[in-house]
Amino acid sequence: MVKVNAPMMSLDASGTLGNAITFSKWKGRNYVRERVIPSNPKSGGQTGRRAMFSFLAQNWASIGAVPKATWDDLADADVVSNFNAYVKQGMKDWHNFLAPSQDTPAARAGTPSDNDLTGASWEENRIAIGTSGSALADAWGLAIYASLAGVFTPSVGNCVLVRPDTTIAADVFFWTPPSVAVWYINIMTFSDDGAISAAGTEQTATP
Repeated sequence: MVKVNAPMMSLDASGTLGNAITFSKWKGRNYVRERVIPSNPKSGGQTGRRAMFSFLAQNWASIGAVPKATWDDLADADVVSNFNAYVKQGMKDWHNFLAPSQDTPAARAGTPSDNDLTGASWEENRIAIGTSGSALADAWGLAIYASLAGVFTPSVGNCVLVRPDTTIAADVFFWTPPSVAVWYINIMTFSDDGAISAAGTEQTATP
């Protein structure tokens, strides 16, 4: 990084010149650097990890005080907040294709809901995904998986969406695929203590 004084014959400068160099300021100091276009990988693994990260972050607030307190020791050991300890462990578990847990250590003894797919169909540029079940039990989340190949095995690499599992009534939600094609959809649910269900009934969405 090159520091500059009175850049561009002025007292200040910001922005990009000729799609080649960028002028900016950091901690009150002007500098110039090569223009870099940020990477935004959308590989299967990245998509699956982002889906779980979003789920964990968005659902911390709804977890009770008692399970939140179980993260005290891990948080103290890493000198981080309980929230950070919970997200770190949840993502570590997910990397190994284990469901996260609201408390630690994960007992993985609960009963996930029996929600299953009832259909998957294209609606304009997105796929409508239907679910229903008969028992919510210890439900916490449900993970949706998609593949261009039929009869596939769910994994982190083909997970496209993770959402709260809050109802066994007939429900419909949407996923926007990266391409218009025949997509095969499946589902797995998980409990609040990290038990994960078997794969559900695969559905096919045909444009």
